[in-house]
Amino acid sequence: MQRERRRNFRVQWNSPATIHDPQRHLDRPCILSNFSNSGAEITGVRAATIPDEFILQIAQDNIRKCRVIWRRDDTLGAEFTDFVLSEDVQRDQPEAAPLAETIAKAIAR
Repeated sequence: MQRERRRNFRVQWNSPATIHDPQRHLDRPCILSNFSNSGAEITGVRAATIPDEFILQIAQDNIRKCRVIWRRDDTLGAEFTDFVLSEDVQRDQPEAAPLAETIAKAIAR
């Protein structure tokens, strides 16, 4: 039996999420298959079309900066590199502003 090498415990999740890349104007729905404190496995996307660094919105108040660690056809592994605080997103958000634009402003800080 192979020993588990991960530093953090992973949770099976299978929840909808969204990948954002403000520079490429990318908003891509995806499935968060599992995640831990340090990263996530994301499915339901063509992994080759996702940039090396992106923003992952797991819930309205759970937004993370990510870096791709590995890719397979429709699945990728991402490392969480930082949080985007929900207060930053909500404070800058005019009523009709698109979410990706608001996230880009929060990241720029």
